[in-house]
Amino acid sequence: MNVNRLPARTWEWLRVNETKLDEVPAVSSFEYREEKPDEIRHGSGIFADYRTGLGDEFNEALKSTGLPVNAYSVDANVTASAPLYQEFDIPSGAKAGSLINLEVGPNASCTVIQFISSAGEEGGCSFLLQNKYHIAENGNLTLIQVQNLSCDSVLLNDCGGVCEDGANFHRIQIVLGGGTTHMGEFCSLDGEKSTYKCDLGYRIEGRHVLDMNYVADHNGRLSESDISVLGVMSDKSEKIFRGTIDFHKGCAGAKGAELEEVLLLSDDIVNKTVPLILCDEEDVEGSHGATIGRLDENLLFYMKSRGIGEDEIYAMMAHARIDAVASLIQDMNVRDRVYEMIDGPVRRDCLKQ
Repeated sequence: MNVNRLPARTWEWLRVNETKLDEVPAVSSFEYREEKPDEIRHGSGIFADYRTGLGDEFNEALKSTGLPVNAYSVDANVTASAPLYQEFDIPSGAKAGSLINLEVGPNASCTVIQFISSAGEEGGCSFLLQNKYHIAENGNLTLIQVQNLSCDSVLLNDCGGVCEDGANFHRIQIVLGGGTTHMGEFCSLDGEKSTYKCDLGYRIEGRHVLDMNYVADHNGRLSESDISVLGVMSDKSEKIFRGTIDFHKGCAGAKGAELEEVLLLSDDIVNKTVPLILCDEEDVEGSHGATIGRLDENLLFYMKSRGIGEDEIYAMMAHARIDAVASLIQDMNVRDRVYEMIDGPVRRDCLKQ
């Protein structure tokens, strides 16, 4: 099974076109905890036919698992008074999954907050999570995810949906732990003046493998996308980031931007970044880029001259990158919990100059 496939292939020898996985294992439905405001209705749903970041093969595999679909909806002209809070605390040894559909009505607004963590410090687990969404005209959806799994865990975190005219989707995602993580997003900007904003921060260490695929699919006129990624890598961690802005014929006036900034704290990491712009429409604006490397020598010298040790400097800079994403979370209780996770130690191998 192939996941996280690029919309347009590049050189095969780079080994970034997709990721090959074994078949999706047999999983059981996971009973997560939640706190839900009255304005958000909950019921059973059907498997929505939306494209997602992990891809069509993964979607087909999920259908065969028989997992139930949990559907949440907000009626037209309703603003949820509080976020929908969901806690996925995965036990050691578990093989589980959850499928979630989010339906936001016209002129409606809501926020969903998901914590994905391990019940124990040791012992691996496998977890499949898929969020699909449909945001109607002038609707607003914010999806906040915080991942902090054990080093032996396997996570497949998939997302995708459709934005209609004037709809806005904002995804805030923070990755602080895990063993092998595959995650992706496919946002179909079908409506005129629809917007997609993604703010992603990750800190990976040890032998954590992080495999990502994010696609802003522009179909509507004057649609806008912004993918911003801040990362910190250390030890022997590995990462692939695929970021695609796809301008289709008819999306005149659309704008898209993507940028990844990666701080490297080791000589033994494997980092791959694939920024991609596809264009079938002339009247569009697109930009992409990546900044990858160690801390600037002049900055190191300046801070050392002020009596700050090198390990402390690297820890400060690593925390600052994740802090920048965490600060976007408006819920203070959630933000404080994230800060407690961020304040853990930052490991750094000796960097040979």
